[in-house]
Order: sequence, then structure tokens, then C-alpha cells
Amino acid sequence: MSVQLMGGRVSRSVAWRLAAGVLPSVLAVALVVGLFYYGKKGRGAPELILVLATALTMVSVVVAWVNARYFADRLARIARASESASGARSPSDELDRIERAVGSLGSALTAAEAERVRTNAEAAARLHDQATMLAGVVTDAIAQLDGVRLPLQILLESPFGELNENQEELLRDARAASDAIDVGLRRLAQVADVDRDALPVQRELVQVNDVVRSVLPLARAAAERRGARTEAVLEPGLPRVVGDRTRLAEALSLFLTDAAEITGPNAPLVVTTARDGTRAVIRVSPSRAHSTEVDGAAPPLILASRLITAQGGGVDIGGSEILLRVGTT
Repeated sequence: MSVQLMGGRVSRSVAWRLAAGVLPSVLAVALVVGLFYYGKKGRGAPELILVLATALTMVSVVVAWVNARYFADRLARIARASESASGARSPSDELDRIERAVGSLGSALTAAEAERVRTNAEAAARLHDQATMLAGVVTDAIAQLDGVRLPLQILLESPFGELNENQEELLRDARAASDAIDVGLRRLAQVADVDRDALPVQRELVQVNDVVRSVLPLARAAAERRGARTEAVLEPGLPRVVGDRTRLAEALSLFLTDAAEITGPNAPLVVTTARDGTRAVIRVSPSRAHSTEVDGAAPPLILASRLITAQGGGVDIGGSEILLRVGTT
């Protein structure tokens, strides 16, 4: 329990001590008024008034002494604790030591906050520099990779001379590997663009259910290869959200195809949509983060999460599902 006193909240015991110190003085004022009345010529103060005045004076002295000892002991303990925390001794009184301790704590807090801001700014600058450098390296690597993919394609489609079956298979494997490297590099470039705020994002009204329906065939095909079925429960009448339709479809297809890779006959791919205030929520299960087949987040999920957050959405991976909160109206 607490009470309001002089603009702050103090504990009940402290408030009672303060009230106990003031109450005898208030009663003494009333007795003084009475003595003033009876002290006039021709009037005699009743003996009871004098006895009460004497008693209240003694009570006031005792209460004031007890309260003074109480607050003095508390201040001394706080001052000793302040000295222990700061490691400095001073001949000044307790209030000065407490004031210095509070001042030093305030200065330390201000310095810590400034250091935190500086550290965050340096980390953001380092992340931006790394993302910029990474984007440049990836762009160069993609350009050089294109120089490899084109000859491979020409050799496969119009070979110069006779190629045996093994040579053709080696060329096909080399082209498939180069195509996979190209996809991975382009995804890495998108992640770098998001981290350095260079990814172009459109702002348009999007119907989430339409986006989900557009990527469901790809998810069904991926789940069928694992012998699993796909279940979709789309809540009608979802609010349209502000986002990038293309980026949202790309992110959702990455989540769905990744989840389809860990489905099975007993673990169907489930996609649901629901309303969350002015946002639309998409749930995808199962979640690779809790799969026994793969440890850690897969690279496609990292890109998918970046694409959602770049639109002002959010991604929560927990339990056995992925929860996507998409855009605002």
C-alpha cells in the first residue's frame, strides 16, 4: 500500500511516521488557542488543559526524537551503501554523499547511453559498408559467372564436334551448378541490398489471399514430390495491406517451398491466413527451424525474412510454424 505525499509516492510506514510527527503539533495549536482564550483577565485555564498541553509537548518531543533517529539511521545506511558502491570516502554529511553518488550514477548512465548510441551507430555503419562491399563483389561474380554459363549453353546446344555421353553429362552438370551459383549469388545480392537500404520496394494495396493463391501451385508441386498433401485455409474478407506484391510473392514462395522440403505423408504442408487488426497474418507449417533434418536457418529463409521486413512486416519462427505479419492498411 502507498499514499501520495508532496507530489511523490511514499510507503505507508514513512507516511505514518511523518503524520505522527505532525499530529501532536496540530493538537498543540488547538490547545494554544484554548489557552489564549482562558488566559484573558478574569478567566482561569482548567487544569485539564494544562495537563494535556504538557502531555502533548512530551509526546511531540518523543515522536520527533524517534522519527529523527529513524530517518538519520536510514540516511546513514543509504550513505554507507553509496560509499561502498562508489569506493570513495568523504567527511561531508550523508546527504552530500548520497547526492554525489546519485550524480555519479547519473553521469555513468549518461555515458553508458552515449556509448550505446555510438556503438549502435558504428555497428550500423559497419553493416552498411559490409553490405555495400558484398553487393559489389556479388555483382562482379555474377558478371563473371555469366561469362561461364554462356559457353556452356553454346556447347550443349550446338557442340563443336562430336561429344560422347559422358562429356554431355559433364557439361549439363556444370551448367546446372553454374545456374545454382547464379541463383545463390542473386539472393545474396538482395540480402545485401536490404541491409544497405538499397532494395527498391513498391508501395501498393495488396490482397494477401490472392498472393497466397498465386504461389500455392509451386508449393503443391514441391510437397507432392515428398508424397505430402497441401492444406490451405484462407480467411475471407482480409483487409488489403500496403506492400510490394512481387516481393511478397517471392518471400512467400521461398517459405512455402522450403517448408515443402521437410513435409511427408504424415506432415502435410499447411498454409492459413487470418486477420490481426489492420494486418494480415500468414501461418506456414512445418518450420525448418525445428526440423530434425537441417540445423539452423536455410539461406532462402534469410532472404525471405529480409523481404518481409523490408516491407514493414514481421517474421516469427517458433514452435512448428512460421508466422508472417504483413503490412498495414
